[in-house]
Amino acid sequence: MVFAEPSWLWSLLALPLIAAGLLWGARRDRERTARLVARPLWTRVLRRAAEHWRYLRLALLLVGAAGVALALARPQWGVVRERVEREGVDVVLVLDTSGSMATEDVPPTRFFLARAALLSLISQLDQDRFALVAFEGEAYPLVPLTLDADAVGLFLETLEPGFVPGPGSSLGEGISRGLDLFVDEGRRNKVMVLVSDGENLEGVIEPVIRRARESGVVVHAVGVGTERGQPVPDFDENGERAGFKRAEDGSVVVSRLDARTLQAIADGTGGKLFQIGPADASLRPLAAAVDAMEERTLAREFAYRKKDRFQLPLGIALAAFTLALLLPPPRLRGAAAAALLASLVAVPGRAQQGDGGSVTDELLLRPSRLTAEGLERYAAGDHPAALESFEAAAAARAEDPTARFNLADALYKNGRFEDAAAIYGSLGQSPELPVAGSARFNLGNALFERQDYPGAIAAYRDALELLPGDEDARRNLELALRRLQEQQQQQQQQQQDQQDQQDQGEKEQQQQRQQEGENRQQEPRRSQEPQRQEQKAPQPGEQQPRQPQTAEQREQARFEREAGMPKERAMQLLDALQENEKEEQRRILAARQAERTTGKDW
Repeated sequence: MVFAEPSWLWSLLALPLIAAGLLWGARRDRERTARLVARPLWTRVLRRAAEHWRYLRLALLLVGAAGVALALARPQWGVVRERVEREGVDVVLVLDTSGSMATEDVPPTRFFLARAALLSLISQLDQDRFALVAFEGEAYPLVPLTLDADAVGLFLETLEPGFVPGPGSSLGEGISRGLDLFVDEGRRNKVMVLVSDGENLEGVIEPVIRRARESGVVVHAVGVGTERGQPVPDFDENGERAGFKRAEDGSVVVSRLDARTLQAIADGTGGKLFQIGPADASLRPLAAAVDAMEERTLAREFAYRKKDRFQLPLGIALAAFTLALLLPPPRLRGAAAAALLASLVAVPGRAQQGDGGSVTDELLLRPSRLTAEGLERYAAGDHPAALESFEAAAAARAEDPTARFNLADALYKNGRFEDAAAIYGSLGQSPELPVAGSARFNLGNALFERQDYPGAIAAYRDALELLPGDEDARRNLELALRRLQEQQQQQQQQQQDQQDQQDQGEKEQQQQRQQEGENRQQEPRRSQEPQRQEQKAPQPGEQQPRQPQTAEQREQARFEREAGMPKERAMQLLDALQENEKEEQRRILAARQAERTTGKDW
C-alpha cells in the first residue's frame, strides 16, 4: 500500500495532543464539580450523562479525525488498466490553387472537384483538428489547427484559382508551410492531405519529403485531373475567359495529371495516393485510413495506475462521527432537554429578548415556523398567504433583518411596490447587514415596476457596490438605462407632437380669422363671372405657418445637417467608394502577379 498524498499523515501526530487536552479538561471539570457536590449525589443532583459516555464520544471523534486524515492521504493498492482516451488526429489540408486547377478535363473543373472533396472529408472526420494552406508559386496558411470545422469550410468556399499572389506551382513550398502548422510536437497522429494535379514547376520536393518523414507526418496525396489533360484556360482582369495560356514559344499550354510525383510524395512519408473524379469525390477511403490510424494507436496504448482506496477510511470516519453525535442515548438526552426547557420557562423578568420576540415565542420556535410556512407558500405561488405568514414572523422578530426582507419580498409579489421599496430602502442603508446587497437590488426592481427609472438606476448602482460580480444587477441596470432613454425620447416626442398640434391650431385659427375678415370686407357684385383671388407672395420677414414633419423627414433633416448632404447622395458615394476599393485590390493583385511571373504562371 502507498499513499498518493503522504504529507497528510503528519496530521495524525496532533491526535494524541488533542486527546490529552480533552482528558485534562474533563478531569478539571470533575474536580470543580466535586467541590460543589459530593460524588455520591451526582446521579441525583446533576443532569448530565455518565462519565463513560463522555469518554466513548471522545474516542469516536478521534477515530473519525484519523479516518479523515487517512482519506486525504489517498491510500492506494491494486492496479487498474485503462484505455487511453481518444485525442483525434491533426489534419493539415494543402490545396493547389494554381491556374492549372481551372482546367476542365474533369468537369466542371479540377478546382471545383478538389474543393468539394475536402469539404466532404471534413464532414466525415468530425473529431479531428484541421488547418488549411493554399499554395501556388508561394504558400499561404489560411487557418491554423482548430476544431472549428465551419471556419475551415468557410475559407474553402472563398478560394478560387489564382488566389495566391505568386503564380506558378511549387509542391515543396505548399508541403513546407503545411509542416509549420504542426505546433504540438507531442501529438502522435499527424496527417497532411495534399490535393493537386501533381505539376511541380518550381523547386525540389525531396528535402520536404525527408522533413515530413522525420517529423512523423503522414502525407496522403489526392490527384485531380487526367493524364491526357487539356489546355489551361486564361482569364482577364475582370475574370472573363480570354482563351488559353501559352508558353514562351507561343504554343498552347496543356496541363496533365502527374501521378508519379504525387505517388513519390505519398510513398516517402508512409501515405497513400487517392484520385477523385466526377463520379466519386467523397474521399471515403482517405477518411477510413485516418480513422484506422487512430484506432491502431488506441489498441496499442493503455494506462496503468494504482487504484484509490480512500473510500474505506472515509466511511469509517463518517460512521464514527455519526455515532458520536447520537451519544448519549435518547433517554438521557430527552431528560436533559426537559430540564433545560423547565429552567428557561421559570426565568422571571425575561419577557422581551433582544430581537423583539418573547421567551415563549422563541421556545415554541414561532418565528422560525412562520418563516418556513411563508417560504412554502411563497414557493407554491400563494403570495397573499405568504404575506400573512411573513407579517406574523416580522411581528415576532421586529428587528430581524431577514424577517423584514422576507416581508418586503411578499409585498413586492402582491403588487405593493411602494411598501416594499420602503423596507428595501431601510435595509439597504446598512451595508453591514447580510441582506443589504439583495435589498438594494430588489429596491431597484420595485422602483423599476413603478417606472421610477432614475431611482432604479441609483439602486442598481448601489447594489453593485456591495455585489460587484452580480450579473443580474448589471443586466437590470442596463435595462433601466434603456427604459430611461426611451422614456425621455417619448417625452420629447410628446412635446414635439404637442408643439405641432399647437402650431397647426394656430394656423387654422389664423386662416379662419383671415376668412372672416374677407367675408366682412367683400361686397356683393353684380357680375356673374367668377372672381379670381390672387395669392400674395410672402414678404421678407413674414413667417409662414410651419407644416408638421414626420419622423422620417426629421431624421433626413438631421442627417443633412450633420453630413452636409442628403442621405441618398451619401449612400451613392459610399457605394462608389466600395466599388473603387474592390477595383484597386484587383489591380494590385494583378500587378503583383505580373511582377512575379517567371514565364510559367499555371
